[in-house]
Amino acid sequence: MKRVLLISIILNLCFCANAQSLKITYKIDYPEERKDLSKIENMMVRKYMKNRIAALPYVELILLIQGKSSKFYTEPKMPFENRDMQSGYNAALVLATGKRVFYKEDSLKFIFKDISGESYRILANKEKYNSWEITKEHKMILGYKCFKAKIEYKTYDKYMEPLWVPVEAWFTPEISVSTGPLDFDGLPGLILEATWDKRIIYFATKIESREDIKIEIPTAKKTITYQERDTITKKILMEIKRRSEMYGTEF
Repeated sequence: MKRVLLISIILNLCFCANAQSLKITYKIDYPEERKDLSKIENMMVRKYMKNRIAALPYVELILLIQGKSSKFYTEPKMPFENRDMQSGYNAALVLATGKRVFYKEDSLKFIFKDISGESYRILANKEKYNSWEITKEHKMILGYKCFKAKIEYKTYDKYMEPLWVPVEAWFTPEISVSTGPLDFDGLPGLILEATWDKRIIYFATKIESREDIKIEIPTAKKTITYQERDTITKKILMEIKRRSEMYGTEF
């Protein structure tokens, strides 16, 4: 019995040592209450949401980890022949990542994103996830013991008013890599499941130890800080608001 336990401990330690070259596949889903479309009166909006929900299982998200570098992105799919499904898939992609790529290396964090047709490399806020509350609540995910952690971080709504967004994450200390889906990090282990703003759930479906991982950094025309990103976004939103008020449409 002691020999079996010792072997198990050694294997676990070996995995943790090799856990620096991993490919984690994630899927996304809505909480059940968000799938109820009965209260949506607008038929076009209801159809849009129905197509998006139907396409959620087809969205595949990849987290690559190599040494101290990681990259989170959407795995592209071939176009769907069904127009409604393609429309729903495109909407689901926007929901999943907003077509952004998240890159991390040592203490550097970048978000690659197109803004008004231009590609930007955004220096992310490194202190965004520095105040996690780790609880004793735990569960098993893909054979790993995961602990629940909670946080709220500050962002802005479409009027650029302060908005606090809750995040709930399940991380495993058994894989000692402080990263996860999107730009989530700051926990003593890999995040295998996360719920963002009670609106969307990211959950790992496969963990692979790979030797052929090569992380390629996306290219971008401009590098800006996240504060500069907020300024650019505010200008865009204010212009949309101005046009909405001019033509009497909803902002």
